[in-house]
Amino acid sequence: MDFIYILLQLISAILVAPLFDGISRKLRAKFQSRIGPSIFQTYYDIYKLLKRGRTKPSSATYIYQISPYLLFISAAAMFCALPVTYGIGSAIFSQYSDIFVLLYLGALYRFIYIVAGYDSANPFSGVSASREGTIGFYTEEVAVICLIVVMMGAGSTNLPTITALIQEGSYGYAVPSFAIASTSFLWVMYVETGRKPYDLAEAEQELQEGALADYCGKDLAIIDIAILLKQFAVLGFFLVIFMPWRFENPILSLIVFLAEVGFLYVMGVFIDNFGPRFTISKGLKRTMLYALAISCTSLVLYIMGI
Repeated sequence: MDFIYILLQLISAILVAPLFDGISRKLRAKFQSRIGPSIFQTYYDIYKLLKRGRTKPSSATYIYQISPYLLFISAAAMFCALPVTYGIGSAIFSQYSDIFVLLYLGALYRFIYIVAGYDSANPFSGVSASREGTIGFYTEEVAVICLIVVMMGAGSTNLPTITALIQEGSYGYAVPSFAIASTSFLWVMYVETGRKPYDLAEAEQELQEGALADYCGKDLAIIDIAILLKQFAVLGFFLVIFMPWRFENPILSLIVFLAEVGFLYVMGVFIDNFGPRFTISKGLKRTMLYALAISCTSLVLYIMGI
């Protein structure tokens, strides 16, 4: 039965993620006084790409060809590792729903993404792949510090266990170090979803997806789905730790979870359009230093027992 719920969890994300992406694109256009595409435009784009064939640069190796599938598998595994429709009582999945598993799968996704950009031997893709590595260098250290605070405070790395402790009130926002870590971790999730100034809607192919410049057709459709799944996973990573709303009914838990992700999507669009514009280097330096300072503050408070 648990396997059915996991499959339902994954299928729901694949079906709903393009809708949330379409809504965010529509809202972004409205904020910029444009009509914008339909909220179903992402579905149309993926369907159009799926009908097209595959291409491969003459200089690319087999890594280029298998990367779309590896990206999808790693993103899907990240999302399935989130305890949305299962909990501590699930003997099959709860043991794999671990903070370290999520971190390793996220690192694997980024590694495959970067390698795929370099493997095409396209200088443009290589620059974008290097940019992706730079973002990871800034965000992962902040995320790890925040998660250290959570793991040490909860006494476990198991996500269902941490979620249960927070829901029953044994651990959570009453602890200052936990509350401060949540604000810094939220910045990491914002960056990982590719929002401004870390990505620009009018230059999306050059910034966030420049590493995929040589992909098209079915490969690009699979990668687009993987990117949306990865965004769902990183937002869900924040939600299951810092905003857990789980119920005994797995279907109700899934519906509430999707509603929370949709809310974060909308909030991201607001920040995206009303925030300042920076170059990638200035944007990371100006914001990452604050996030790093906040995460270190939470760690210091935990060491002090606060």
